[in-house]
Amino acid sequence: MGAYCRVPLPRHAAKDGETLTVLWSDYYGAALFGDRLEIACIPHTGCRVEIVAAAQTSHREVNLLLPGHVLRYKRSFIFPDRLVLPNGNKVGLGHFVGFELRLAPVETSPPPKEEIFINRVREEPLSSSCPQVGRAHDISSR
Repeated sequence: MGAYCRVPLPRHAAKDGETLTVLWSDYYGAALFGDRLEIACIPHTGCRVEIVAAAQTSHREVNLLLPGHVLRYKRSFIFPDRLVLPNGNKVGLGHFVGFELRLAPVETSPPPKEEIFINRVREEPLSSSCPQVGRAHDISSR
């Protein structure tokens, strides 16, 4: 939750699946706006955001980001809101003006284990997984 969440303007807590747009205000700086065009306050504990749409920016490393990248949101009492790039560098929210972000799940599910698929294939009988070949449909019965 950034400093812009403490101003006396309409605001709401960001929800999963909501598209957040980073816009610039001359008075408050960069701020996140949600679907209802209100300030969207995102949680600060282990929050991750996914880039939905990117814009041209003056920061060289931010220009390399593409939609689909997931970044960690970092809040600080001294510095403005920041996002952590994949290489570990922290960049202020002001470099993301024009970007559209979405809250990402905190923890992604691990990929399924290979043994599960192998055991499932071994347990299935061959006749149920393969179509029966050689049976002609009786056209005269129609």
